[in-house]
Amino acid sequence: MSRDYNSQRKKIRGWKRRVEHLNWWGEQIKKPYTKYFITESGSHSYERYTVSPFYRLIKRQPPLWFYKLIIAKLITAYDNWQQTFDDLGIPYDLQLWIYDPAFIRSEIICYKMEEASERKQFNWEASENKPFPYSKLASKFYDLDEFEWLLADDENICFEDDFEDVDFTAEDLLEEGYVKKEQNNGGIYYAKRLGDIWIGRRKSKSTDATKYVLQEYYPAP
Repeated sequence: MSRDYNSQRKKIRGWKRRVEHLNWWGEQIKKPYTKYFITESGSHSYERYTVSPFYRLIKRQPPLWFYKLIIAKLITAYDNWQQTFDDLGIPYDLQLWIYDPAFIRSEIICYKMEEASERKQFNWEASENKPFPYSKLASKFYDLDEFEWLLADDENICFEDDFEDVDFTAEDLLEEGYVKKEQNNGGIYYAKRLGDIWIGRRKSKSTDATKYVLQEYYPAP
């Protein structure tokens, strides 16, 4: 059955080396990878801190102080990416995704759009209404108030079409706390909420003429 998000508690040594590597990584991601983005089939470009010992099959979460350093690098990259995608002249929707408590899955992502006024709207946007955790994530290295934040659900997902290949049923999932959901195209899936995804865009990119394009969950090919 699908595994819930989990983190290991084993002690991590060598934090000075981890910070040095984080600084190196922060420099590497300042320039987005656009080779695929500019192709006809290109849809997005993204970066995430996929580095051991954190980013493994079973994720290990960094302490909050280290997570804030990751956020700082992502925000610096965000500003560089914004200039790069402006220069490309291709409509885009640039976002910062902050996960809580699955810190290590946070990312910067840029979607290609058809028109400059378009934004992605996600099937997993949360129905819950709660304030962004400014005090928890505050840092002297950035100002999160410069972004507009939208709450989405970090979920485990299982599609109805997958039941032929697994040894559990929809009833098993419902007993484990999953909820049955339907996409706009009629597809059925089951979701279990694990935490928050805060989707941020710089306020300067806001527009009253915004059009929304729905991005739904879809089964792997």
